[in-house]
Amino acid sequence: MQTSLLAKRTWEVLRHLRWWHWCLFAVGVLWLTVLLVRQPLTRYATHKALGAIPGWEADVADAHLSFFPLVYSVSRLHLVPEDKSLPIFYVERLDTGVFWGDLLREHLDAWANLEHVKMTFFLIPIHIPDLAAMLQKVMPLSIERMQCKHGEITVAFRHSRSDDTAKPEGDGPQLWFHDLEATLEGLATRPELERHATTLALRSTMARTGKVSAFVTVDLLTQGAITFSGQLQLVDLSLADLDSVLAPAGLRLAGTFDLKARFGVDHGKLTGALEPVLKHGHVEALGGDLGKKLELALADDGIQLLSDRVPGRDALVTIIPMHGNLNRPKLDVWAAVSGVLRNAFVVGLSESLQQLPAPHPESLNSTSAGHH
Repeated sequence: MQTSLLAKRTWEVLRHLRWWHWCLFAVGVLWLTVLLVRQPLTRYATHKALGAIPGWEADVADAHLSFFPLVYSVSRLHLVPEDKSLPIFYVERLDTGVFWGDLLREHLDAWANLEHVKMTFFLIPIHIPDLAAMLQKVMPLSIERMQCKHGEITVAFRHSRSDDTAKPEGDGPQLWFHDLEATLEGLATRPELERHATTLALRSTMARTGKVSAFVTVDLLTQGAITFSGQLQLVDLSLADLDSVLAPAGLRLAGTFDLKARFGVDHGKLTGALEPVLKHGHVEALGGDLGKKLELALADDGIQLLSDRVPGRDALVTIIPMHGNLNRPKLDVWAAVSGVLRNAFVVGLSESLQQLPAPHPESLNSTSAGHH
């Protein structure tokens, strides 16, 4: 009896509901359904998208989507290329999103934050995916600001990664950059979406002692024209930190090294200047040309960066002009940027060491015996 009465009253209430009541009810049911299925759908779509990246094995531990604010997050993202000479990427957490106001104005301006990024590169030379070509393949998008915190970069001096998945950099010589903080601004996937040039600012610790900072302004999307400018500063690098890298080339260095570099590239034509400072320098070279040994150990042989060295000039205390030509087939802009930064360091260090007195024969003999 009570059940029948309750059903009757419920029916009476439903009969008197207006159409907009039904609309609100339908919206509420739809919203509840979306809330229940959004996370499983987000995880499914993320895994499917990562699995469709050609030439890469990609995986992620979890993915999450929120609507207010509109943010997409992934955790423990791994990107491992099938080509063993390409770099490996790991991101502990990635958050990216857009502002609803921009979206309603039909502006897809995104932002991104990356935490605990680890990148492993392999020499020689460093292979960097062509970012400009990759950007052209994705949806029209501009990223106003991308930040990376607590990152690290390992540069392994080998041609390809190790078969040991737990230690892809292997056991050979390597350079380690840690405490990396970087900001990328003005990244766009289409020229018409560019509001200003793409800028990259970073700071890091090189090995145990060197403090590195760099600022680069780069044109990413102009086809066939490598154009960028920037500056590099290195402070208080203990050259003993390079022992593991330089020893195979027969070099042992002592002292501390500072470097300031300014450079600009206009359609592949490089101009710039180096200001190296070597303090308490000492070198032990096991035969052969010092500059060639440094190039063999550290330089990018695809970038010809030349210094205007004047014989007899004191390279420890002066500014050294430099120039070069980066118009080389299949050289993308990020490979050019990294090559210029690397070779600026090599040229600056080489010019400084050239001014030191030659090592004594007994020093060479003792070093040679120590290596054997």
